[in-house]
Amino acid sequence: MKRFRLTLAILAILGIAGLSMFSCGGDTENSGNGDTTQMVCKTDMPLNISIYLDLSDRLTREMTPSQMERDTAIINHIVDKFLENVLEQKIIKSKDNFQIFFYPEPNNSSVATIAKNLSVDFNKIKAPEKNKEYKKMKKDVNDGLSVIYNETIQAANWVGCDIWGFFSNKMVDKYCIREGYRNIIIILTDGYFFHKDNKLKEGNAYSYILPQTLEVENSSLIVKRSGLEDLEVMVLEVNPYVSKDLPVLEEKIKTWFTAMGVKPENFVLTGPSMPAHTEHVIDNFLGE
Repeated sequence: MKRFRLTLAILAILGIAGLSMFSCGGDTENSGNGDTTQMVCKTDMPLNISIYLDLSDRLTREMTPSQMERDTAIINHIVDKFLENVLEQKIIKSKDNFQIFFYPEPNNSSVATIAKNLSVDFNKIKAPEKNKEYKKMKKDVNDGLSVIYNETIQAANWVGCDIWGFFSNKMVDKYCIREGYRNIIIILTDGYFFHKDNKLKEGNAYSYILPQTLEVENSSLIVKRSGLEDLEVMVLEVNPYVSKDLPVLEEKIKTWFTAMGVKPENFVLTGPSMPAHTEHVIDNFLGE
């Protein structure tokens, strides 16, 4: 009987350990002394969410809902998920970080200033002010996005969005990766990586994607770096001018991120969709 009870106890312990591994995705962390048995749950880490806005002429595409409305709905949902996490971690103890940015910054200085004011780093906010910031964050983001999009569309100064340069020159490491955080970058773009001041070509590899490069046989994006294993990437609203180009565009973007070290399980790309569907994709990626 004692042996039977001991067996049950061992099975119970193993069952709990198995559930823990399942909930953490089986991740392990090397403690530095060769011990790799310590479990690391992504949900135990503070969030570091960066939203990279492509403020190119994609904003003028005729769509229903408009690209501005789609982007705003997506960002609002991400803010909701971020605030849920802040609340779960206890607001006063939260170290979560959220930012909206562009690269390069637009010539419109007011747009750049507004974007900086939309960044919220709970790790740097004093405890008495955290609850106040929590309550007003979503309104601040909504108001700021409205000004940013409307002023950008009105200015119509389309110089492009240098996503390739941001990653290749390791600006992403500086601005979007923090040690001890779950680092997530969400890029809202039509998938045409292009900036007028950063056009490189190496054989059939380019620093940009345009409809013309999609027609080049075996074309690709130039890979200049690696080391992005700890970065999670979502590329949303990819929308080529010709719908049949979507699979090709998706593959070139995915191949580039994989070559830089982003793990397949840490990468998601979606085409244009209704906000409700995109929100479901975001929920699955971030975790319910």
